[in-house]
Amino acid sequence: MTDRTKKIVKMFASRDTQQLQTALDEIAGLSDLLSTEKMELASGLAALFYREHTDRKDPMNGIMENAEKAMASLGMDVVDIILGHIVEADLEAVEHFARVIGNIESSIDAVLAKLDEHKDGQYAVTNLLLAIESFKDKDAIKAIDKILLFTKSDNPQVKAAAISCIGKTCRAVDTNDISQDLKNKMFDHCFAALSDPKALVRLRVVKALGEMVRYSYLDPDQVNKAHKAFRAILGMDDYEWDVAYIVRNEAEHYLHLCRSGGNNGYKSAANVDGFKQDFRVISKRELCPNTYHFRINAPLIARKIQAGQFIIVRPHPHSERIPLSICGWDRKQGYIEIIIMSAGRTSTESTNKEVGDCFQDIVGPLGQRSHVTKYDGTCVVIGGGYGTGAIIPTARDLKKLGNRVIGIVGARSKNLLIMVDELRDACDEVYTTTNDGSDGIEGFVTHALEKIIEKEKVSTTLSVGPVPMMIAVSKMTQEKGIECWVSLNAIMVDGTGMCGACRVSVDGKTRFACFHGPDFDGHKVDFDQLVKRQRMFVDKEKIALEALKD
Repeated sequence: MTDRTKKIVKMFASRDTQQLQTALDEIAGLSDLLSTEKMELASGLAALFYREHTDRKDPMNGIMENAEKAMASLGMDVVDIILGHIVEADLEAVEHFARVIGNIESSIDAVLAKLDEHKDGQYAVTNLLLAIESFKDKDAIKAIDKILLFTKSDNPQVKAAAISCIGKTCRAVDTNDISQDLKNKMFDHCFAALSDPKALVRLRVVKALGEMVRYSYLDPDQVNKAHKAFRAILGMDDYEWDVAYIVRNEAEHYLHLCRSGGNNGYKSAANVDGFKQDFRVISKRELCPNTYHFRINAPLIARKIQAGQFIIVRPHPHSERIPLSICGWDRKQGYIEIIIMSAGRTSTESTNKEVGDCFQDIVGPLGQRSHVTKYDGTCVVIGGGYGTGAIIPTARDLKKLGNRVIGIVGARSKNLLIMVDELRDACDEVYTTTNDGSDGIEGFVTHALEKIIEKEKVSTTLSVGPVPMMIAVSKMTQEKGIECWVSLNAIMVDGTGMCGACRVSVDGKTRFACFHGPDFDGHKVDFDQLVKRQRMFVDKEKIALEALKD
């Protein structure tokens, strides 16, 4: 090692950014370096790339950029050293070496030769493919045929890396510089991998196809195929292609590029704006103290929701998930309507949302639709408190089938009655009851139900609201031989029947309220068990709510 390179390499061992920058400046000032000196300097620079510096504001990040430029300036003499590191280095270091070799003119042949040498090694191949992503223009084109071979690899890591490389090539190389035949091969290889069982591969495929659309690599027929695939992934047709969230997210990211007037100019029937789910609050109004009606942008949910089904919401990234009933929707305009009463921490966080705010996420529709058929007698739907909104969609469906539908809304006092006018629009007649007699019938919903039963034949009831109310309705209808449905608000976690948290006992059998319900035969529900399970976390809920207030 010569004295001048020895001095510079020694400075590379320092943690002082000023000293490191001085060493890099000295390299820039050398113009007569021998091949051996270049390799000595390259080895010293390589040591920098293995240092940890995750903070984006870390001054070392600027040093690393300058170090990459310095190593690239050493040229072809150091390519073998760089490739030696690429096939063995960790991912973070490889990214540095990849950018270096991508900026050394004419180094692509050496990279492709190394790829042939290590073609059976997963780690080396994936790292070398990452390096190829850094090449641009003609160098990148030269590598495409080799990359396409690895898109058929049996190793999912290698296959994903190769497909990713195809997508990055679309960014780096102008579409006019690549032959149509080669572009067709790129599309065909990627599209064929859409059916790969590994989510990682499918994710890379969606990204690569999206880049092909974005940078006009595809002809109109190929754009149409990609468009149909994105719609399938997003659940916008009848084919359940994929349930991996991250893959759906990528498909949504690129779908708008298939629209007419996009970068590629190809026509498409997609209206991505109508399927943009940001869960934004469109409107909010107070129904009574601590209880609010929300209209939320959720077009995919609005498109499929049925009466009786529900959603699970999370207002903020660190919130728990809570189930909420749906009181209405508009499939064309793409919104859903919910009622939220501020009771615990998460419901309070939810009611604090204002117009323009977004919920972190909403999952749905969940559960089974309400039991709806044509009856020979009157159908009575009963709502208590915030549960009133949930009976409106079912009342509307029953009415459409030609049933006579009567609604009952109960509350402690007049100022707590909600959604009465909306229920009237869905029913033939509506009764209200208040405990204090301030509106309608004085007493409980069962008093109104008793009056209805006295004057006409009642075939079925649906009640949604507080458990004591549903118990009372169930007992009355059982005594009179009337069908009774209740919507159980059991504690839920995942909402798909996987966790079992919402288990209830119906007719002596365990059922999951989220999957088998939420509507069950009220005459067969073990309400004692339901009440006990609902009280399990009362103390913890109080602590969480107090913490929110603090």
